[in-house]
Amino acid sequence: MSDGPAPTCARYREPVRRRQTPPREVKNALALRPHERILAAARTATEEWVVATDRRLYLPEPGGAVTYQRIPWEQVEHAEWDREEEILRVTAAAPLGRPMPTWRLRFDPPDQRLLALIRERITASVVTERHVPLRGQLGVRVIARRPPAGDPDAADSEIVWALAFDEGLDPNDPDVLESAHRALATVRAEIEP
Repeated sequence: MSDGPAPTCARYREPVRRRQTPPREVKNALALRPHERILAAARTATEEWVVATDRRLYLPEPGGAVTYQRIPWEQVEHAEWDREEEILRVTAAAPLGRPMPTWRLRFDPPDQRLLALIRERITASVVTERHVPLRGQLGVRVIARRPPAGDPDAADSEIVWALAFDEGLDPNDPDVLESAHRALATVRAEIEP
């Protein structure tokens, strides 16, 4: 026999957040391609929108106007979430010798759906990534990425190739550049026989 009332159980439920939908003015500014679908969107702490579709990532341009940089998934070089600062850092690919554009976007709170989708889409675009030593342990990463299937702006089989040089190697050094191009040709021959 028990002494007193039976203990009660309380359930904790995570608050359900509604999927964020960008307003009409943002959708119009995106100028989505035919059949392109918005998969996730989130407002930054400064009230700008970041939008992820099945084909691209749309990032706000600086300057306050509602304009967006359209980055195909295979051109997103890197995306990293900093939990402590609640900042998403996104770096886009650039031609050799040019600086890679980078965005720092603060979210308060972060939209986990958007962050997971960005990670999934970048990972899905990678065909191969291989480090090739050129001078001792220093080398180059040869990266092959493919656009999403069905993207009319890119051929389905079109692979985008990139080289990422280790810190300490000068990509402007003709010997380093020649070795990097040989590494690229070797990996490319294995992937695209």
